[in-house]
Amino acid sequence: MEPIYPLISTGVKGPLGIAHLPRLWLKILLHACGRLPEGYRHGGGGFDQMTCEDLGIDEAAFVTYIEDAKPSYLQLEVWVRENATKIDPASIAAHNEKLGTWKMREEVASERRARFGIDDPTCADATLLNDLDDWDLAHAQLISMATPV
Repeated sequence: MEPIYPLISTGVKGPLGIAHLPRLWLKILLHACGRLPEGYRHGGGGFDQMTCEDLGIDEAAFVTYIEDAKPSYLQLEVWVRENATKIDPASIAAHNEKLGTWKMREEVASERRARFGIDDPTCADATLLNDLDDWDLAHAQLISMATPV
């Protein structure tokens, strides 16, 4: 089976209004189902870790719940409401602001800008560069699988 790239952006929010939560759910679920590309981060580090820390979510319990129960996204939000310790409006707003303004490390950002043909050296928006990376990888995968017309 072909791997599936998690094409949900960090900026996407579900009904709770938490940025990155839908993407994090999808990455862990894809991994649990054996469909996340090898080596793709799925919990631990980066925006995944920030999301758990910012919202008071026990990351190990969160990952275990998704891997074992394989919940729908709305079922996951119920779990988050019941288990997170910081999902008040102020905590959610601070988390969303942090992720929405996070800049990628320059060594990674410069490699991605070069790969995507972006000449602007100030382009370092982590969400944008991560989205472009996923879209590029998914595009390459789909084109390699395409049947000639």
